[in-house]
Amino acid sequence: MAASRGCFGVCRQHRTILCLYLVSTVAFLGLCSVARARPLEQKNKSTSKHGEDDKLSPPDHLDAVRMERDGHLNRDFHQEVFLGEEKDDIEQIPHHVIDDRLKDIFKRIDVDTDGLLTQQELQDWILRKTQEHFQEAEQENNKHFQEVDQNHDGTLHWDEYRLQFLESRGYDRDKVMEVIEQDTEIEMDVDDEEDLERDHDRFLQADEDPRDELLNEKEFLAFRHPEHSSSMLSLMVQEILHDLDQNGDQILTLLEFVSMPYGAKVQEVEDSKDTWVIERRQEFKEVMDTDGDGKVTLTELEAYMDPRSDQQALNEARQMIRVADANNDGKLSLAEILDNCQFFIGSKMANYAKVVHEEF
Repeated sequence: MAASRGCFGVCRQHRTILCLYLVSTVAFLGLCSVARARPLEQKNKSTSKHGEDDKLSPPDHLDAVRMERDGHLNRDFHQEVFLGEEKDDIEQIPHHVIDDRLKDIFKRIDVDTDGLLTQQELQDWILRKTQEHFQEAEQENNKHFQEVDQNHDGTLHWDEYRLQFLESRGYDRDKVMEVIEQDTEIEMDVDDEEDLERDHDRFLQADEDPRDELLNEKEFLAFRHPEHSSSMLSLMVQEILHDLDQNGDQILTLLEFVSMPYGAKVQEVEDSKDTWVIERRQEFKEVMDTDGDGKVTLTELEAYMDPRSDQQALNEARQMIRVADANNDGKLSLAEILDNCQFFIGSKMANYAKVVHEEF
């Protein structure tokens, strides 16, 4: 009986020898793997294009999507779905014409010209503005794809992507090409390695049939903008749930959602805790938890993150009315829009617009 409990059926006294042998073997193989890895040095961290100018990696911020990919709420969401492609324009126009611009937007939403915005009118408008963001993303994607498809064959291979990714992070292009051609492991900055592994998973997910590690322009759009693809949207939602779901039960509770993000600095936590908790509690209860059971399932989270959902547009229309409807008639007047312009056009322009409204 004792022998049957030994390591792989050997007797007890041989078990230690065998285990030590296995440990030594694993350690040796690990050393060999490290020896084969080719370290890459960054020429200059300042040359990294990671961020707004990055034409490769999927951005954290997606216009007209309620939550960032890192789990933060999209603070510009309400303005994005109310202003559409006019959002950037309205931030640049002279202050004295903001009031006129808001009046013009109001008239375009007010289809029946009764001077009041109904829930249905707002919902239809939100869907139109969301579609504008989708069209803008498609146009930008076409431009980006032409730049990253350096051999102009209409496809982007993973090795082609990997080369440009590492070059954009400041690594020497010739050395990267050499290690890729030799098919050896690459040692790099830990953050860059994690980002590259994450992008590889997304790259493979965006690669539809045939799965050949090649992305065409449409697949590249899904890779960078998962809201354009049901499968990529599902992957993004799973990534967000994985980051926020602390006990791994595939359900998001209010406590999990309002918890401060991992790695936040102490002072940052103290400065933003109250606002963070208040905003996220409100979002969870009023928008995300559609059945009001105190939990958000994967299905609810996916519906919450889908910008082209009719239900999503309806929820936002209801929230607009809930925020601005001072007389509780279920509709919005121009005065109510102007009184709550911070919600509709953002805090940068809100104070001036409200002053103008009060003067007239």
